[in-house]
Parts: sequence; C-alpha cells; structure tokens
Amino acid sequence: MQHYFFDLHFGDERVVDEDGIDHFDEGSALYYGQRIADKIGRDADYRSLKVHVRVPDGSVLAIVCASTGRGGEQMALVWR
Repeated sequence: MQHYFFDLHFGDERVVDEDGIDHFDEGSALYYGQRIADKIGRDADYRSLKVHVRVPDGSVLAIVCASTGRGGEQMALVWR
C-alpha cells in the first residue's frame, strides 16, 4: 500500500490534503483523484478544479481535471 494526498486547486484557492489515504497502486490513486474532480467539478463554482495527486515525498504524481463528460452533463441539466 502506498500513501497518496489529494490537493484541490481552483481559481486562486488551494486546499492541501494533510491526511491522505492509502491505495494499492498509482492507478487506484489516479482513479480516486478523478472521482474527486468529477464530484466537485459538477458544481458551477468549481469548474476550474484541478486535483493534484501527491506522493509522500511531496512530488506530484498527476494533475487531474473533471471529465469532459461532466460539462455536457451540466448543459443537459441546464436545458431541461
């Protein structure tokens, strides 16, 4: 198990994950980061959200944005 941290960046705001969570591998951590980005990115105020997935030494493994499908989903809800 590897420990990963998921920092949130949106606009000029930044929320640093101080606790993190264990995952079996990098793929699992990236999937978790994508789920965070998709869940929070649904809110119109957080469309610019980026999730920085970090390893314990502080280096960034990946920067994840909300899926492009979320934008279409939002527009479909607006037009209803």
